[in-house]
Amino acid sequence: MHQELQQIQERQQALLNDLRRDQADLFRPDRPLSGEDLVQMDEYRRWVTLERRRQDQEAAECIARIQEQNRMVLEAKRNQQLLEKLRDRGRQRWEVESAREEQALAEEAFMSQWGKQQESE
Repeated sequence: MHQELQQIQERQQALLNDLRRDQADLFRPDRPLSGEDLVQMDEYRRWVTLERRRQDQEAAECIARIQEQNRMVLEAKRNQQLLEKLRDRGRQRWEVESAREEQALAEEAFMSQWGKQQESE
């Protein structure tokens, strides 16, 4: 989309450059100037103005799409961070529960061994 926006801006600049070049060519001191030339140049200038407005609208729409895409990327990053936090919390809970189970098994094993020792004494 950034490339599309750049192409729109390049087309706008090319239109302006062409208009300026054609005006400079038309108004050269060594060139005879007719009324028809002025009418054609005025029509061309109007067309360039309309085309630039159309391209401005196209650029604005492209910018809006870029902003929407940026918003979606930002939202996706936030969601990813949230999922990572949830995953980390789940892992921590699992580790705590696992440690408790291991502790309980160790205590049970100790008590079983201690009980056997007491019986044998």
